[in-house]
Amino acid sequence: MRRTLTKNRMGWASEQLSPVSGMFVEFCRSGLRAEDDAALDIGAGYGAVTLAALRTGAWVIANDLADEHLNEIVSQAPDGDRPRLTIKAGRFPRGLHFESGSLGAVHASNVFHFLTGRQFEEGLRAIARWLRPGGRLFAQAASPYQAAFAAFIPEFERRLAASEKWPGWVAKVSEYSSHRQRSQMPRAIHLLDDRTLRRAAAAAGLAVERAWLYQREDLPATLRLDGREAVGLVARKAAPKD
Repeated sequence: MRRTLTKNRMGWASEQLSPVSGMFVEFCRSGLRAEDDAALDIGAGYGAVTLAALRTGAWVIANDLADEHLNEIVSQAPDGDRPRLTIKAGRFPRGLHFESGSLGAVHASNVFHFLTGRQFEEGLRAIARWLRPGGRLFAQAASPYQAAFAAFIPEFERRLAASEKWPGWVAKVSEYSSHRQRSQMPRAIHLLDDRTLRRAAAAAGLAVERAWLYQREDLPATLRLDGREAVGLVARKAAPKD
């Protein structure tokens, strides 16, 4: 299973779709066949999910910080799919702008854990604006339940029990992790769980359909802990009558 370090060192890109990414692709397959009902892939990396969504016939906007990633996606897209592909460089959330109600779906895999609590709230509110009624958000993020952050779990659970707003915010990763892959991790990280994701999405006005912890099949054995290493979220932009 191939995993590649991104060119801007913002995590790893995998060729294997996660459960959340697979659900996003299937949602694209069910519709999103119009340019004004496009799917947005935030932090697209090398484009595994973007290209899979394009193959369903959907219109897809690929976003990433690195122009090199976006150029590679364009080069990999088949000629027949390329007219339905738009690339958009920019940092989520403040570097991205879309018309209200212009998107049918948003996919954000391994993006939210790079955001502070305030940025996370801002990003969810933006996604809620961009989605049309009935549109879906599909998100995956890192949870605290990874071997690299085992020393942080007691502190996380203490904060969770105390009802702290952002119990998974780690301002200095080196205080809790000496994992051999720490040099490839950000200095700060926002480890998220299902309860925090559910609360934040609901506060942004999204109807949460599912929030759950699971193990990613593409996660290296050295990072696995107890089967709760990743967190997923599926949420809907409710119609006015909902």
